[in-house]
This record gives sequence, C-alpha cells and structure tokens, in this order.
Amino acid sequence: MRTSGRLSPGFNSYTLASQTVFRLALAALSRPIHRFPADFGPLFGARPPMPALLAALALTLADGLTPVWLSPSLREASGWLAFHRSAPMAGTPAQASLVLVASPGEMPPLGELRQGTSRFPDRSATVILGGVLEEASRGIPAIASGPGLREDEVFEGHGLGQGFMDDWAINRAAFPLGVDVFLAGPAQLAGLPRSVSLSPRPG
Repeated sequence: MRTSGRLSPGFNSYTLASQTVFRLALAALSRPIHRFPADFGPLFGARPPMPALLAALALTLADGLTPVWLSPSLREASGWLAFHRSAPMAGTPAQASLVLVASPGEMPPLGELRQGTSRFPDRSATVILGGVLEEASRGIPAIASGPGLREDEVFEGHGLGQGFMDDWAINRAAFPLGVDVFLAGPAQLAGLPRSVSLSPRPG
C-alpha cells in the first residue's frame, strides 16, 4: 500500500515494536501450537501492504542479509519490505531464508526450502504462513507431541490440508534439519518448530 503516492510507513517505533514481536515469536516456538493473541495493527503508522501479523513478523525477522521470498499474493509488498528492512528478494523459495506465504494454497513444498546443514542446522528457512487459525477453517486434525508440549495435544489442523501434513512428516524426520513454521491468523500466532511431530488423530 502507498500513502499519498509514497510507500506506507512501517512500525511507529521500530525498536519497541520489533522487541514485542520478537518476544512473541520466541514464545510461540517454545509453546508449540498454542494460540497467542497477536493484534499488531496498532504497531503501524498506516495499514501495511499485507496482513498486519505477517508484516510485523517480516519487519522483525528480515534484514539486509536475509533473502525473502513472497508468495504471489504478497509480491506487491516487496518494495515496502525492501525499503524498510533492505531485505533482498529471493527469486525462488529455495533461495530464501524467510518465506512469507499468504495462504496454504500458495505454500511451496517444505522439502524445497533451505534445510540447514549438519554443522549449521540453524541456517534453514523460516516460514510465516498466513490464512490459517481461523475458527471456521477446516484442516486435517492431528496429535502434536514433542519438546515444549508436556503431553500429547490435539492439533485441529487450522486450515492445513493433507499435503502440508505429509510434508511436515518428512520435515520432522529430517530433524535437526528442516524448517520452522509460524502460523499466522486473524490476530493470532502459533509456532510449529521442526521438533514437533504431527501424528494422525485416531478416529
């Protein structure tokens, strides 16, 4: 979005806003599949050119050394993100360290993204996936287990289909390699770190 012919402003206060968003991102990964309230619209001086939660995470996690890939519905935000964070745009998902996806229908296969290496597993891609966590959205229910979960918990799917679940099983099997995913919905955020297993829900 442009304001008066110019690119929309970013955060009202970059330091305070990015600290708030980063703390929430860490909390989401430490408590997998838990829905955290995340109304980040007030952090911006004007409506950003993508959903506020995706925009807030992008401004917080991207920088001049972080190649970013935007799914087709988000491509118009490339200039905005490059202006505010000097983030280079990756030509393909495989070249990106940060992958922003508007909805599950635009999600590239997880196996095609940066997986990290045995020496540097942290050099993998981070995915921010929007269009999920809506109350009315249907998905493939599963049982989540792994670090950060005291016991097995029901994962309702939240708009994620069988293709994602199949991809996730492969992603989990590659641990400690693989990607981490943030699920971004209407003012809600959930983390899905690569260490978490999603197993078919009985019945």
